[in-house]
Amino acid sequence: MFREITISKQGEGTVESPKKRWYQSDYFDLFLWYVKHDERTDAKADREFVAMQLCYDIRRNQRALGWKKDGGFKHHRVSKDGDTLADYGASAALLVDGGEFDVLKVMQRFRTESKPLPLMLRQFVLAKFKEYGVSQGHSLPMNTMDN
Repeated sequence: MFREITISKQGEGTVESPKKRWYQSDYFDLFLWYVKHDERTDAKADREFVAMQLCYDIRRNQRALGWKKDGGFKHHRVSKDGDTLADYGASAALLVDGGEFDVLKVMQRFRTESKPLPLMLRQFVLAKFKEYGVSQGHSLPMNTMDN
């Protein structure tokens, strides 16, 4: 199940410096970046998501689906070639071509584990799964989008 990881240093929530949220489970890391639009009075409508990174299978064969509002989707494998027990995970990870993304399999697991997430975040990520699937020529069964 997901839990939020508190990030102490945040951007200002502007287009130049969006705010970041981080949620983690035993299988996923979810990062969301958003900006605030002060002209809106509804606090929840005040947020516009501008980027997302969903890392999955984080303990064994970590891969990441990324999305940026101005750049679309990217799928990567996380390579930790220099990572050893001696450096306690301090070495930098590299993002390399991740191959095919099994959107249906990852989405089903996300749906199961994401129930503790705020509904608007969960709906946003599920919509991105659907958008990715459509962009790759897949049609997702309607029941996979239920909340």
